[in-house]
Amino acid sequence: MKNFLLSILCFFCLSNINAQSLIAVPEITPEQEKEVLYNHVIAYFATGITFAKAEGTSAKEYGEYIGNQFKVFWNPTDGFAFFANQIMFILKGVNPYSDMQIVEQNDKVIRFKMKNIGMLFQNGNMYGISFNDFLEASDGILTTLANYMNTKFSYQMIDNNTWYEVTLQAK
Repeated sequence: MKNFLLSILCFFCLSNINAQSLIAVPEITPEQEKEVLYNHVIAYFATGITFAKAEGTSAKEYGEYIGNQFKVFWNPTDGFAFFANQIMFILKGVNPYSDMQIVEQNDKVIRFKMKNIGMLFQNGNMYGISFNDFLEASDGILTTLANYMNTKFSYQMIDNNTWYEVTLQAK
């Protein structure tokens, strides 16, 4: 009887081991990679704002802090065109669903607009912050970097908050 019970126990153990699926490296499409990156960048930024606000720092001040940390990666002698191209590249990278469009440009000014900047906030607050907090922190970062790069940064939400319109102007 012991052998019979031991045999049944061994059978269930072995069949359970064989039934477990192996863990494998996931296959991720380029679209999924973009989605994961977008969601994580926004989530990390938003939770940073939430933490800053919990510590008594405004969203704009938090953005200015980030901008000051990032200044070491910028060189004001690279000029306006370099700065404008890099900011557009970064904003397009962290907002891949943006449908970015240049509205106006010359040697001293570029104005461009982006859709879906608040896509993750379409159902209200996220990670403890509002879309306005998100915009204020972004303004803090971009204004700080622009000032460092001898550029004036401004933005506005247009067309019923459908488009985020950015103006960069060389000083």
